[in-house]
Amino acid sequence: MTLSHKRDGMPLLLLLLFPLAEIATFIVVGGAIGVVRTLALVVVSAVIGIIVLRDAGAMTALKLQRQRGNPVTILAEGGSRMLAGVLLLIPGFLTDIAAVLILIPALRRLLFAKLASAGTAPVRGETEQPSKIIDGDFRRLDTEK
Repeated sequence: MTLSHKRDGMPLLLLLLFPLAEIATFIVVGGAIGVVRTLALVVVSAVIGIIVLRDAGAMTALKLQRQRGNPVTILAEGGSRMLAGVLLLIPGFLTDIAAVLILIPALRRLLFAKLASAGTAPVRGETEQPSKIIDGDFRRLDTEK
């Protein structure tokens, strides 16, 4: 099996281009509104990220405890909100834009639908047949030697 050296380098190239794009965005925004305001925006977005991350975890746990809705959907929404919180914590405006897009419910549902159609996430309402085999170890405690 031979792989093209051009395809193998694409993720590495994207990994290198993303920080450069973030730096370019910092320069453009800093030139437009000033350095102090740019740094203030970065700090504010990090604080908002902490709040989103904390609240997403708490709300997900609360919804799971109260058993309101499909657990898979609850976990997917909570995980996406946590991802948005982490993206807000990362300094940069491109990651902030991605986080805001994830936090919009209609776009989040569209993302879930795309993932479900790709086969990487369960489809809403789909039930999986439980397995009758339980794997585990055991030890008898009622026998004396």
